[in-house]
Amino acid sequence: MPLSKRKPKDDEQSVASDSKQPIKNVPALMGEGEKFFRDQLYDKAIQCYTEALELSEGNINALVERSACYLKIGKNDLALTDAEESLKENKEFTKGLYQKAEALYAMGEFELALVFYHRGKKLRGDVREFQLGINKAQEAIDNCVGDPTTVKLEIKGDLSYFDRPDEDKKKNKKKMNVGYQKPFSQKQQVVQKREKRPLKPGKQKTIKQLLGELYADKVYLENLLQDDHATRANTKSGDAIWNLANSGLDFLDSRTEFWRQQKPIYARKKSRQTNASSKTPLAYVLNQLEIIDNLQNNGKHSESLDKSNKLMIYVNKLSDTQLTDRKAIVSNIYSNIGNAYLEMGKYELALKNHQKDLDISNEIDNKEGISRAYENLGRVYARNGKFNSAIEVWEKKLPLAESDMEKAWLHHEIGRCHLELGSYKVAEDFGQKSFEYSEKISDDVWKLNATILIAQSQAKIGDEENLTKAIENFDKAYEMTEKQNDSKAMKAVKKVQDECKEKLKKLQIGLNESKNDEKNEVIEKKDEKEENKQEDKVDDKNDKDVNDENAQQEDKSDENEIQQNKNTPRVAEKKEGLGKNQEKGDSTNRSKNSSSSKDSSKNETILYKVEIRTANDLSSGTDAQVFMDMYGENGELVDIELKDPINDEKLFERDTLNKFELNLKSIGKIKKLAFITSGTGTVASWKLNSVKLYDNENLYFFTVNRWIDTKTEIEPDNEPVSRSELSEFTVTVVTSNKLGAGTDSNVFINIFGEKGETGKLALFKRDGGGKLFEKGCTDVFTLESKNIGVVKKINLSHDGQGIGAGWHVEKVEVASNGVTKKFPIDRWLDEDEADGKTEIDLEPDVKPN
Repeated sequence: MPLSKRKPKDDEQSVASDSKQPIKNVPALMGEGEKFFRDQLYDKAIQCYTEALELSEGNINALVERSACYLKIGKNDLALTDAEESLKENKEFTKGLYQKAEALYAMGEFELALVFYHRGKKLRGDVREFQLGINKAQEAIDNCVGDPTTVKLEIKGDLSYFDRPDEDKKKNKKKMNVGYQKPFSQKQQVVQKREKRPLKPGKQKTIKQLLGELYADKVYLENLLQDDHATRANTKSGDAIWNLANSGLDFLDSRTEFWRQQKPIYARKKSRQTNASSKTPLAYVLNQLEIIDNLQNNGKHSESLDKSNKLMIYVNKLSDTQLTDRKAIVSNIYSNIGNAYLEMGKYELALKNHQKDLDISNEIDNKEGISRAYENLGRVYARNGKFNSAIEVWEKKLPLAESDMEKAWLHHEIGRCHLELGSYKVAEDFGQKSFEYSEKISDDVWKLNATILIAQSQAKIGDEENLTKAIENFDKAYEMTEKQNDSKAMKAVKKVQDECKEKLKKLQIGLNESKNDEKNEVIEKKDEKEENKQEDKVDDKNDKDVNDENAQQEDKSDENEIQQNKNTPRVAEKKEGLGKNQEKGDSTNRSKNSSSSKDSSKNETILYKVEIRTANDLSSGTDAQVFMDMYGENGELVDIELKDPINDEKLFERDTLNKFELNLKSIGKIKKLAFITSGTGTVASWKLNSVKLYDNENLYFFTVNRWIDTKTEIEPDNEPVSRSELSEFTVTVVTSNKLGAGTDSNVFINIFGEKGETGKLALFKRDGGGKLFEKGCTDVFTLESKNIGVVKKINLSHDGQGIGAGWHVEKVEVASNGVTKKFPIDRWLDEDEADGKTEIDLEPDVKPN
């Protein structure tokens, strides 16, 4: 009989038990811990991070976050222990250094805290928290021991003592007794008199409040000193107890004085409520900057923007004498405002404020500010899809990067931009440099990022050698994700690696076929040559016989012979090279014309508009020529080469939309399309995502999402939509601000109304461009489909493609015909979270379960 499981006690319940499905992976536990931390539920947050550490022993991020929680509840020793544990493997782990400094500061070890703040600032000069820590630690030291600039030495009193000769000392020296002495003849030692411990100034009530639980220890030690029996003089035990008690009281008195100067943690809340005028301007500004940083770290970007604007008004009212380094502080505030706008998706405003930060930093020659501004400008450009501009400013930051961590990050981001621009070899080189710097600091996370970048670049190059290397690097990346116990990343890396293997297999099959074709062609030519030789021998024999027969007619005149040769018919020569027909021969021998038709009759021509979306998968783009065939009710059009798009997008690059206008013969209602590539170029394969085709009357939708290696036929998703019935939909999607909420997958929406449905529409390119579905971002799309009347519900889904496929959606809004419908969601669409669904039906104003 199996044993029944013991029901855990209340204090043993996992935090994950609040939900229907238990959280079993590290990223989910980290996300829950972050949420509890924001809600100030520090005990629950600690429990989450502890469970994460049980799954991933030594996880440095979990240790740092748990250390921060311990600080919030006053367990400074545990906070310090976790911070030091996070630094065991990597002494330059900046988050661990910062957390250790914070723990030491909270414990009153200001000098040590100052050391670690300075160490962190040297590694990451762009991290503002280190400078703030330096300022507050220095201020605390000054409060405790006083500012050395305010101490003056004066000559007062009788100093003649220091000029006396050593004679007085000699007089006081006793002569050494020599010779025999009776036992115990020396005088008994006089019992030393102990001075009474002076009382420290201050009310006992205040001291009790400052010391808290330690006040009871202070009372005990004071009473112990009054016990003459326990502290008997000139006894080993008594002297030891006396010294220990005094040492303890000295320590408690120093702590009391420290907290009187510095204010304890519980008193800080009250100090925040005091009027700004009661503080020095610098102290107030530094405090506000710290609050703004905390708001941004917790995802409260709108609130941080509001506080930054108010702080800017306050600072601008101060003079340079009232606030030292005023310009540096102003540039810092501009940086905060720019970061808030960036996270809110307002890129132009973000650029404007970061540019102001750069201008002021250049004016005052602030290297730290210049480096910070370049970093932030690059982030805005990259997020907005302007990769060339991002590369330009980040390359200016490279000489300013001080730590290996910063260099690893910077080379990786520049490499990512080159990858997006199609400079795959350059991207690979930057990935290699990023990996080298990551190895120097033994940072597993950045080693993984660099390895994936290298593998993606090699896969994009796409030849046999680079695909083999890519598969090897994806294998290394998989091993790294295994060590980090990141199941999501493991799954994503494995998926991309399998795609590379499949692509390599197809490429090798194609190469083998090509070699076989060449071999067959050589054999055919050899056989044909032998056949021609045999024919030549027969012809020579026949010529000889003819010559023998005509030998008797040699006496005829030249004129008759020429006339006879003119009247003789000439044998047609045999044509060569017509026997070969490859599977891809259709594509390689296709017409270079924009269009052709099997029907040679002259019919009316119309303007066809074609919009072709290349997929966003790894190596989806192609350098080969692309041809399209169209099949309609009244005929067909074949060998249409798609070139010269009317928009500025590169031709058939990954995740691009190419638009074409074609003047062709009308073939009536479209039944199907077919696509094929020429099979030539560096990257011949092509993954087609979707097609939209307009004729004079209708709009046709084709969802493909397939690799085009051979001739591929596709049919419309639904019946065509009459262009006169087309309606415009504005879809707004808000991705949640949770840890790991963003997705790289392809997202689709199907809108249902009183007159029907739009069919599945892909949300590919948002208004204004830039990356899609990032954490905490809002994406707006303009879609075109048939008029379905009043919107009744929607279906939202994604295909689970890419690294980080899971997606947490906050809400969706759909506007059509002047009416906006709101769909609250606030849930995961993820195979590894909750119910595992990646598709959901939603009704207006109804939050799903």
